[in-house]
Parts: sequence; structure tokens; C-alpha cells
Amino acid sequence: MRIARFLCAGRPTIAVDGGNGYVDFGAILESRGFGSEIKGQDPDRRMIRMLRRGMLDEEFIREQLESVKRTGGGFKLDIEGKMPLLPLRPGKIVCIARNWADHAKEGGHEPPKHPVYFAKTDNCAIGYGESIPLPEGFGRIDHEGELGVLISRQATRVKASDYGDYVLGYTVFNDVTAREFQQELAREGRPWYAAKSMDGFGPLGPAIVMRAEAEPIAGKRIRVWVNGKLRQDGKTDDMLFKVPELIEEITRHVTLVPGDMIATGTPAGVGELHDGDVVAVEIDGIGRLENPVKSI
Repeated sequence: MRIARFLCAGRPTIAVDGGNGYVDFGAILESRGFGSEIKGQDPDRRMIRMLRRGMLDEEFIREQLESVKRTGGGFKLDIEGKMPLLPLRPGKIVCIARNWADHAKEGGHEPPKHPVYFAKTDNCAIGYGESIPLPEGFGRIDHEGELGVLISRQATRVKASDYGDYVLGYTVFNDVTAREFQQELAREGRPWYAAKSMDGFGPLGPAIVMRAEAEPIAGKRIRVWVNGKLRQDGKTDDMLFKVPELIEEITRHVTLVPGDMIATGTPAGVGELHDGDVVAVEIDGIGRLENPVKSI
């Protein structure tokens, strides 16, 4: 099952693909008497409100789909030619640094013995097809293709063995980084935040693939192309710290809430982006995210 958003009839539409193509899940909910639950909200954050109310649980979604199937409602969406919107604007993005030994080494670091993480904020999130901005005066800007893990409910001190109870699903993420600025900040002993959370530095999408469909995560390839040339090619097997471990470690210190996302790190091959480039990040079974690059 996949959850996405498209612009249909001039409005952002929450769409669900249960295996037979996308349907207008927002319209289904309205027809079922849940209209007041989803209206009047910032469209980018509506999915978080729905998560908090249990309206994106796979069991709940299937119940609604089965109901309209029995009544014969026409909710099929024609998405041909439509570009996916940002599926969800995360509350916070917890990013894992140096989670591939080869990426740690290409940056001149030893692989960490424990997860190293930092945060990106919601202003950086953009969707499929939106332009990654290249701000003047910050030097080299890099791509970093990553697997994103969406959190479904409040998570505090979660055991690795219980991680699945807290994962909504997975998506494709690009941890865009102002590399030279990041290195300058590091030399001065300052946090990386400003080099990581610039506007537009967090493309994600095109959809959220629910956990039941996406897993197992083991063995999935993460690849990044720039203008059709392969730059990054890694397997999730090579992550130093896997998803269950990351959730346990992060929630020992930081409570995750519905709509938060963990970005699980990037393999070797990060590289510079230039005005006019098109960067594509693809993860087996999760999707392909493409964004043009534009100087500002």
C-alpha cells in the first residue's frame, strides 16, 4: 500500500494505492462522514493530523476501501501526467551521519561505533519535481540519497525488537548539504544545522510505502544519478546501524512523534550539484525521486 498526494481539480488530494491504482482517499473519508477530520488544515500537515487520529493505519485504510468497494463508489484517480506533491511535511527529520563505512571514509572519518545523528527542520522539505535551490555564497552543494523512515505514533525508549509498531512506512530522501559551509562550521566547532536545513534541502517522496509492502528493507539498493550518470550505488545491508537499532538509539534520548522522519544515511559517492542539473534518487521497491537544481 502507498500513500501520496496529487493536485486534482485544483486541490491537493490524499491518494491511496491499495494494489489497484490510486483512489481519492480524502473523498472516501468525506463520503464516510470523516470530512471534518481532514478539512481546514494546512494541506502539507494534514497527514500528520490524520496519523495522530489513527486514520492512516493500514487496517483503517483497508476498512474504508472495502466499504466503498461494496457500495460501488467511484473514487478512482487518473494521475497520468500529474506530478506527485510533497507527501508529508515531517515535523522533524533525524538524520544519521556516516552510516555507511565507505561514506565515512570518503569524508575523512572513521566509521562510528555508535549512531551519530543531527536534525533537519521542516522548512527544507520539498516534493518530487520541485527545484533544489543553490544559494549563492556557500560553495559546493552535494546530493546524498537516503532511505526515509516515517514514524506512525509517539515513540519513547522503544526496544529494537518493537520498532515495527512505530513505523508507518518508508520513502526516498535526498539530504542536500552545503558541503563547504558544513566543513567551515565544523572547523569552528559550530553545529551543522545551517548547512543542512536551508530551504529546499530535503526533497522527499514521491510516496510513502507502507511497512507491510516495503519490508524487508535488507538488500535494497539506493542509487543516485545526476543528469543520467550514476553517482551513488549502495545496499541497505551495508548500513552500519539498521532501522530497528536507530529507532532504539534515537528514542533513548529524543521522543519521536507521528510524522517525524529518520533519514538513515547515505552510501559513498556524494557529489556536487550545479545549476540545471537533474538529480534522481531511487530505492528498490520504494520509488524514484527526481528534482531539478536551480541557482537562486
